[in-house]
Amino acid sequence: MDVHEVEVDGRPVRYRVTGTGPPLVLVHGLAGSWRWWSRLLRSLGERRRVHLVDLPRLGRRVGGTELTAWLGRWLDAASLERVDLAGHSLGGLVAADFAARRSERTRRLVLVAPAGIPCGRSVPARAVPLLGELYDIRASLAMVAADALRSGPFALVRGTAFVSTRDLRAELPAVRAPTLLVWGVHDRLVPVRIAAEWQRLLPASRLVWLSCGHVPMLEAPRELAGCMLGFLDEELTDDPGDDVGTRVVDRVGLAGNDDEPTSR
Repeated sequence: MDVHEVEVDGRPVRYRVTGTGPPLVLVHGLAGSWRWWSRLLRSLGERRRVHLVDLPRLGRRVGGTELTAWLGRWLDAASLERVDLAGHSLGGLVAADFAARRSERTRRLVLVAPAGIPCGRSVPARAVPLLGELYDIRASLAMVAADALRSGPFALVRGTAFVSTRDLRAELPAVRAPTLLVWGVHDRLVPVRIAAEWQRLLPASRLVWLSCGHVPMLEAPRELAGCMLGFLDEELTDDPGDDVGTRVVDRVGLAGNDDEPTSR
């Protein structure tokens, strides 16, 4: 893995690159880092030139609403013109917002349990589901805790408030990139009922159900990498919205319309 450094807004930003092929940018979730994608890199890197960047810590300098523009400036600095873009949770919100605003720079879009459509839970009400999710990813708890500590408590509170209230429903119909939505059927943080709303609003989208919780990169990395590559490798002339009904690909349920999630 190569480590590169560019300047964004007068500050140095490190990012990592691995693999060969068309460019794929991976954007992590709240209080995360590029390391959350580590288990997918061997598979993705066989067919994609994978770029991993850490979003700036939320604070006075960069607020939640500024993350999308920041991502665009980083892409400029890294000389990435048109990319496949994948994001998880908060990163999914940023990726979807970027695809809506900059369609000419987004080839295909992968959204893994994205934030961006409020589910009606207050910040305190997210505490119990969060504990359940942490138990599900307990094997990676040391990494998760280190990333949260690096983000800091204030950035975590700001980020939680942002993802709880930011509503992209007005922007989503502007997304022109074919989109793969990926959801864990046991997701406690972003309820599965929200997935149907995303699919309804995105003009060319496909919905995949995985047998895991909120963090498929840590809970089901092989399945996630497989469905991502299958989607990214399709010809752009194909319309992913043409798939109707549900079919199964290696323990993954693909829903063309609003099918109920089913564990495989």
